[in-house]
Amino acid sequence: MASPPAHRQLDALPDDLLAEVLIRLPSLADLGRACASCASFRRVVTDRAFLRRARALHPPSLLGFCGASPGAGGFHFHPAEPPHPSAPAARGVLRAADFGFSFLPSPDPLGWVVRDVLGGRFLLDRDVVEEGAAAASRILAVCDPLFRRHLLLPQIPQDLAAASALRQSRRGDTFFAPIGEEECVAAVAETSFKVIWIAECADKLVAFVFSSVTGQWRATASVCWGDLSPAFSRPACRSMSRRSYAYGCFYWMMGDSGKNLLVLDMRRMDFSVLELPSSAPGHDIVECAIVEEGEGKIGMFAFRNYIAGYALQIYSAKMQNEGKAAAGKWSFETAMVVPFDEFGILGATSRELFLKVPPSFARGCYSLEFSTNPSCKYLESVRRVISGVPPSLSFLYVGYPPSLSSPSI
Repeated sequence: MASPPAHRQLDALPDDLLAEVLIRLPSLADLGRACASCASFRRVVTDRAFLRRARALHPPSLLGFCGASPGAGGFHFHPAEPPHPSAPAARGVLRAADFGFSFLPSPDPLGWVVRDVLGGRFLLDRDVVEEGAAAASRILAVCDPLFRRHLLLPQIPQDLAAASALRQSRRGDTFFAPIGEEECVAAVAETSFKVIWIAECADKLVAFVFSSVTGQWRATASVCWGDLSPAFSRPACRSMSRRSYAYGCFYWMMGDSGKNLLVLDMRRMDFSVLELPSSAPGHDIVECAIVEEGEGKIGMFAFRNYIAGYALQIYSAKMQNEGKAAAGKWSFETAMVVPFDEFGILGATSRELFLKVPPSFARGCYSLEFSTNPSCKYLESVRRVISGVPPSLSFLYVGYPPSLSSPSI
């Protein structure tokens, strides 16, 4: 008598033994195919405990880019295209998710603006004019477009807002922050999140934090502009540009001088200033991204403007005991000329830099991959992830295929 097929033999195993077999599959793509092959495999793979183990072994991958498309109906997801290895999973996300956020409770779905994307969650806000109010207030929502879930965040309590002069602020930044292991238990880790609201007031900078664990806002950091740096006494020097994150700290370039980074340390909940590497007049840094380098170092991808075009320079800095980079201690690693005269940084890791490039070069989103050799960092490859993207593209979408995803709210 012929033996039953191999998958039927596996199908007969108890779930705990089947989990030990499936967890040894070499890639997420293999897990996805196993999940789609039969009901018993899917039952095991979609179990929360199994997904936690799988995600610990396989980090999430870049699935595409997100941004508003003027004249095309609001916010859109642009999946990674072949031959990128994430293209099949990206197409699955495009089919399964609602990136129009039609599930949000609003008479005008286009009134919502996406402010950040992290871990499959989207942070959106919109202005609401309350009856009798002198100015519009903001409502924040955290959404999971893959599972069509949302949570409207409570407004910042009036006593906190009044104490920090929040109503006087119409500028700042709202974004997700990683939630510490000590702040939630494993049972709710997948659905826990933290939101930061940075308010730029006339005389100071204030940070508010919302935790999904407590369901409350709290004011956590406040500093006067003049105490940060004399340069910030001029309002033109206070504008916060693209945000980076590394080792528990957020970084923003400040103003248009290309000389300072504003730092928010999430462990100490305080603001500070980090000086950028100096340069000859007229060659200041115009855009940068801070990344985790490992071995107690942060790295920086920095673009400088020269007569012949832009140069990409790579630096690193040792972290001090309190988790901050020592001011003025940047070490130069390497530099290269980039073949385009316009660009935008979408995100970065220690070995990848993601850029959007306009039609004057070869329109699309590119991944610049670098070696991981700490003694000699060099560009290994340039790969176009998607083509024909709108100029308003703003966010990376990093995650897992729908079959290996679970609700994040």
